[in-house]
Amino acid sequence: MSNVAAPHEKITLALVTACIFGTVTSITMIGPLLVDLAGEFDVSVASAGLLAAATAVPQALASPFAGLVSDRLGRRPMIVLAFASVGVIALAAAGAKTFVMLVVLRFLTGVFGSCGPTSLLAAIGDLFPASRRASAMGWFNMGFSLAAIAGVPAVGAVGGWLGWRWAFAVNGAGMLVLALAVQLWFPAAPAVSVKTGVVATYRAVWGVPRLVNVLGANFVERSLFGMLTLYLPSFLMLRHGMNAVEVAPLLSLVAIGTIVGNVFGGWLGDRLPRPVTFVAAQLTAGALGLVLFAGALPLVAAVAIAASVGLANATSRPGFLALSSELAPGHRGALFGLLALSNQSGLVLGSALGALIIPIGGYGGLAVVAAAQGCVASALATPLALRRRLPL
Repeated sequence: MSNVAAPHEKITLALVTACIFGTVTSITMIGPLLVDLAGEFDVSVASAGLLAAATAVPQALASPFAGLVSDRLGRRPMIVLAFASVGVIALAAAGAKTFVMLVVLRFLTGVFGSCGPTSLLAAIGDLFPASRRASAMGWFNMGFSLAAIAGVPAVGAVGGWLGWRWAFAVNGAGMLVLALAVQLWFPAAPAVSVKTGVVATYRAVWGVPRLVNVLGANFVERSLFGMLTLYLPSFLMLRHGMNAVEVAPLLSLVAIGTIVGNVFGGWLGDRLPRPVTFVAAQLTAGALGLVLFAGALPLVAAVAIAASVGLANATSRPGFLALSSELAPGHRGALFGLLALSNQSGLVLGSALGALIIPIGGYGGLAVVAAAQGCVASALATPLALRRRLPL
C-alpha cells in the first residue's frame, strides 16, 4: 500500500476529522431539537427521541455490509456516496410534513451514513504507514470530540434562532460541501484486489487470531464511553444543583480532555505496544470512573476527574484502531465493518446499563459498573498484548 504524499497529508487528516465531525453531528443533532420536534408533530419528547434510534440502529447493522463493499469499490466513492446521500436526505428532512416521514428519512440517514466512517477507517489503514497510523487514527477520533464541543451546539443554536427545519437544512448543506471536498482532495487509496466471495471474505476475517478479543474489548470500551457520556450531565446537575445551561460549559471542558487524549494516544500508539497502551488506559479510565461517581467530590474536582476519564479513555483509541487495521489488510473494510458494529452495540449497552443500574443503586452503582467495564475491556485486550506475533 502506498502512503499519502507528504504535502497532502495535513489536508487528508483535516478531511478525516471534518468528515467524522459532520457524521457525528448529523447523527446526534436530534438532541437539542427534541422539544421543538415534539411540539411540531404533536408527539411526546420521548417519542421524538426515537429519531435517534431510527438513525443509530440501521447505521450499526449496515456497517459490516458497507465495509465489505468498500473493499470492492474503493474508499473514496463510498465516502462521497455517504456524505452526498446524508446531505440530500437532511435537506428533504427540513421539509418533512409528518413525524413518520421524518422517521423514515432518519432511517435512510443511518443506512447511507454507515458507508462513511467504516470507509474512512479503512482508508487510513490504506494510506498511512504503520509507524504513523495511530496518530492518524487520533485525528479520526478527534472529530467526535469536536462535534460534541461545536457541532451539536451549533445545530442547537441554529434551531433556536431559525427553527428546526433550518437546522436540518444547514446540516444537509454542510454534508454536501464535505462530499465535494472529499471528491476533490481526498486521495484515492490503492485498489484492494478482492477475489473472494462474501462468505470466503468473512471466513478469512473471522479466522484472524484473537479477533473476538479485539471486538470484545472494543465493545466494552465503547459501552464505558457511552455510559459516561450519557449520564455525566445528569450526575453533575443532580449532585451539584445545576441546570442544563450551567453544565454545558463544563461538558465542553470534559470534551477537551478527550481531544488531548486522542493526540496523546496517537503519539503513544506510534511508539509503544498498542495493546499495552489500551490495557493501561482502560484500567485507568475505569478507576477514575469509580472515583468520579462514587465520591462526594467538589464541583471543580468532579469536572477535573471527568476530564481525566475522557482523556484516559480517548488515549486507548488511536493505537487500538491502528492495531485493528493490521489484522486483515486484504479485507480491511470488512473488518472495520465488524468493528463499527461493535462500536454502536457498545454504545447501546452503555445507555441500557445506566438506565438499569441508576434506579437500583444510584450513581454509586454506576461507579462500580464503570470500574468493572474498565477491568473487563483490559482483560479482553491482555491476550493481544501477550501475543508477540500480533502486529503492533
